Amino acid sequence: MAGNDIARVYATSLAEIGSQKNILSQLEEEIKFVADCVSQEKDLQLFLSSPGFSKESKVKFIKDVFSGKLSDYMVNFLIVLIQNDRQDLISEIYQAVIEQIDVLNNRQRVTVISRSGLDTKILDRISSVLKNKLKKEIILKEETKESLLGGIIIKIDDIVIDGSLAKDLKKIRTNLLNSKVRSEVAYED
Repeated sequence: MAGNDIARVYATSLAEIGSQKNILSQLEEEIKFVADCVSQEKDLQLFLSSPGFSKESKVKFIKDVFSGKLSDYMVNFLIVLIQNDRQDLISEIYQAVIEQIDVLNNRQRVTVISRSGLDTKILDRISSVLKNKLKKEIILKEETKESLLGGIIIKIDDIVIDGSLAKDLKKIRTNLLNSKVRSEVAYED
């Protein structure tokens, strides 16, 4: 079973617990916090993934550091990951949890890429149009990309809506190269 498939299995379990206990948003915040800690703190990442430390010492560490700060469900979840040698999948599990919670809450994550930041009115308009089209709550993430000449690119999962100037220029170039000009016709101004 691939890492992503395993991460989805654990994410499904966490999402089900959250749904049953009505603490889904809390678990979403907690798994994000843990994933951020692991990705930002290289020492923590090395400790959790190192075979030189016993599972018992890792479990003790998790209990000492996170008990009282995170819910018992999250602490127990982290312990299960350690016991099954799956602590390296925390970031992937977080992504899978987010995807499942988005489905449960009818949310859609959308990335809007522009050369420079867009005005909030424009972002609100994009969000409103997408909300009406997709019939979902829209969560916009704005990115800037200086290599864009102008326009915007909108990414919705695997769908890319390219409204950039570069794409339009490429299209014009292709059309000009593909068009045939008859040599026997003379054009004059």
